[in-house]
Amino acid sequence: MMKLTSLIVKAKTQYSVVKVTSSIKVKSKITAKVALLGSALLLAFSAQAAEKNYDNLHKQLNIMNDIMMSSAKTPQNSGQSLIRSIDSVYLQGQGAIFTINSAHGGSSHRQFFQMVAPVPFVGIDQIVIANDEDFVIEFSEHEDEFERVIEVFEQQREGARELRSEQREIAYEMRDITRQQKDIEYQLQRAEKNAKAELNTELKKLEKERVTLKEDKVQLDKKATKLNKQRKQQKVAQSKARTAHFSALNNTLVETLCLYGNGLQAIPNKEHVSLIIKGAGSKHSRGYKDQILVFTKKDINACANSKLTAKKLLAKADQYQF
Repeated sequence: MMKLTSLIVKAKTQYSVVKVTSSIKVKSKITAKVALLGSALLLAFSAQAAEKNYDNLHKQLNIMNDIMMSSAKTPQNSGQSLIRSIDSVYLQGQGAIFTINSAHGGSSHRQFFQMVAPVPFVGIDQIVIANDEDFVIEFSEHEDEFERVIEVFEQQREGARELRSEQREIAYEMRDITRQQKDIEYQLQRAEKNAKAELNTELKKLEKERVTLKEDKVQLDKKATKLNKQRKQQKVAQSKARTAHFSALNNTLVETLCLYGNGLQAIPNKEHVSLIIKGAGSKHSRGYKDQILVFTKKDINACANSKLTAKKLLAKADQYQF
């Protein structure tokens, strides 16, 4: 009987322990589920807030795209812009990147010269570039030169085409005369006496034609020299026009950032605003490198608040080509 009572007490004790342990496990599971649900809700709210913030930033970038495009329109033709297209993107922790495709990119030389002949800068007749030292381009001084570039280019292209055609024709005729002369000289060695006079007359006629062709060739060489000189002048004019075009574009973009950059409010001050200007760098292989300008958002805000000039903002930017 004592043994039976002891077993009953022991069984009750074990049951109580099991019951308490089960209760603790249930409570732990509930607590874990509540914590997990809370974390999920927090992440959902955070993601929603971040998405809303990026939507706002996306709008700001699009507005800045439109402002840059509008600011880059040439005063003499409000429908024509120095920029063909702009793409923008935001990299978290780094900042905004604007990729600018110039109106020069992919255009013919004639279209390019028409675009930049001349290109005033924000309503004035000169542009200023701040690098190691000030560099000024007076458009009024180069206006006539830019106007002539198109004409020179067309003359050069047409002249080169005609020159090549004339050179081919003279070379062909010279070869033909040489062949005929050799044929006549061969016939003279075997001709009868009465036929030699006629062959000599024909030979003299061919010699006169050869002399005339040589004189024509001298004139063509003079044309070629003149054309090469024009081509060198055209390259200089092209280089000046290209420099003026991208200098005006760079300054317009910097001026725009200075005036309207504070509209990019969603970009933190510690991040950057970068401009990638396609094809604005030095010549590389068959094309040109891209010019990259990196500004701190803090400096842009300072310029927008008149604490920095556009010139100083450009000077403070990290600039390189890639």
